[in-house]
Amino acid sequence: MILFVFAWGLKAQVMIEPYLLADFSEEELGSMLELCHKGGFEVLIQKTPFSTFGHYNWNEAFAPQGYKSVKQMVATAFDADVVLGVWVQENAIDLEDTYFSPEYFKQYRKGGRLELYDGISADETTIAMHRTEALNTSSTLNLIMIDDELILYATMESAGGLTLIHRCTRGAFGTKAVAHSINAEAYRIWGSPENFVEPEGELRDMVRQSLDEKLQFFQIKIYQGEPGQDWIDESIRVSQVERWEQDPAITSLGLFLIRVSDKRRPATSMEELEWMLSKAAAFDASYGLVIDPKALKGHGMLNEMLETMSHWNRLIRAGAFTEQQEQLLRDPYLDWHLEPKDSIHYVLYEQNISRRFRCNFEEIDPGVLRGETWTWNADEGGNFGLRIQVDGEVEILNPMVNTTRGLVMFPCSLKPGQRLLYDFGETAYVVDADYHKLEEVTIEGLAELDVDSGEVYFLCEVDPTAKKRPEVSLRYLTRSQQMMMVVR
Repeated sequence: MILFVFAWGLKAQVMIEPYLLADFSEEELGSMLELCHKGGFEVLIQKTPFSTFGHYNWNEAFAPQGYKSVKQMVATAFDADVVLGVWVQENAIDLEDTYFSPEYFKQYRKGGRLELYDGISADETTIAMHRTEALNTSSTLNLIMIDDELILYATMESAGGLTLIHRCTRGAFGTKAVAHSINAEAYRIWGSPENFVEPEGELRDMVRQSLDEKLQFFQIKIYQGEPGQDWIDESIRVSQVERWEQDPAITSLGLFLIRVSDKRRPATSMEELEWMLSKAAAFDASYGLVIDPKALKGHGMLNEMLETMSHWNRLIRAGAFTEQQEQLLRDPYLDWHLEPKDSIHYVLYEQNISRRFRCNFEEIDPGVLRGETWTWNADEGGNFGLRIQVDGEVEILNPMVNTTRGLVMFPCSLKPGQRLLYDFGETAYVVDADYHKLEEVTIEGLAELDVDSGEVYFLCEVDPTAKKRPEVSLRYLTRSQQMMMVVR
C-alpha cells in the first residue's frame, strides 16, 4: 500500500502520524473531521478514493464532481487543521479497469516461465506442465498466459516431475481459446493479495502518469512511508510485537479496527484499544484507525475511545515517553491504562488483566445463591476492577465477590449478553454487547484484594425455577507501577 496525502506546501516526509482511515462522501467530510478532532488525528485518509486502479478515476461516491469535489474537500480539511489523503495501490491495475484488457496482457508482471508437457487443444481443461516453482509463489490469481490466451484454473497438483492444473477456464477475460504447441510461450501472471495485477514497461509508465495527473492537479506532496497492510490484533499480541521488534526502521504498526459485536467476535474493548496505543508509544510508530461503519452508530464507547486516543496521541506526538518507558511498553504481556489528571499531567498505570474465570453452574447445587471459589493474585493488593459477562439464556442478580478484605456487591440484574464493567471507583455500569450503558450501579461493600494470592468467592442470585443454568465468565483487573507524564 502507498499512502498519498493532499497538502499544499508540505514537504515529503516519512509518515509517522497516526491517521483515521475511512470511506466517506463529500457530505460526510464534516463528521469525519469531527472524529479526527475527538481522537487527536491530524491526518484523514479516504479508503476508496478511486473507482479503479490503473486509470485512477475518482470514485463518485467519494467525489461526485471529480476534481471540483476533491479540491473543495482538501480546502475544507486544511481549514480544520487536518490533512486529507488517499489510500491507493501504486503501479497497480485491478480487474475492473480498462487497462485490464487483451491489448495490455503481455505487459503485466510475470510470476515465472512455464513449459508445457505437450501440446494442448482449445477445449482441454486439465493442462500438464513440467514441474516448476513458478506456480508455487504466493498469488491470489490462479492465472496463466499461453501465447495470447489467458487461462484461469481452480486447483493444482504435483505428479512426479509434472504440475497439473485442473478445471481450467479457457479464453478468460476476453481472450480466445485456441490450441497451443508444446513450444508455446507460457507464463504465470502475478496477482496481489488485493486482487490486482502489476504493469511492466511502457504500461507501467502509463499507469504512473494516470496517477500523477490526479495528484499533481492539487500540487500533492507524498509521505514516503508504508502505512501498514496488517491488522493490529491484540489476541495475537506476542507474535505481533516480535514482528515489530524485528523491523528496526518500523514507522507504522498497521491498521486497528473498532468494531461492533457479531457472531464471530465481540465488540472492540477499551482494553484492546489501550494495548494497541501502548505499543504505538513503545515503538514511536503510527497506526491507522479504521472504524467499522456499523461502529460509527453502534459502538457505545466510541466517544470514550476517541478521547482516550487523543490523550495517547498527544503524548506520542510530544515525545513524552523515555527510552526506559518505551522498553516497558514493548512487553507484549503487559496492558496499560492512561488517565489525565489536568490539562498537562497524566498518570500511566500498568494494568493487569486476569485470565477468564468461568462459573460452572452445572456442578453447583441448585438454590437461590450460587457461586464458585477461585484464587486471585495482586502484586500490590488494594482495589480491583471487574468484567462480568453473562452468556447462555438465564439472567443473574446481584453478583458479588467475597475476598479476605471483605464483600463487594453490585445490586443489579445482568441478562444474557450483558456485562458489568467496574473500574475501581464507586460506580459500575451494566452494558450491552456493544458497550451501550444500560444502568448505573452504585457498589456496596469493599472491592479490595490482599497482596500476593488469596481466595475469593463469587456469588450471584439465580432463579431456582429456571430450567437452564446461567453461564457467567469473569475477569478482574489490578493496577500498579504508576508513571507521571507531563505535556506542556
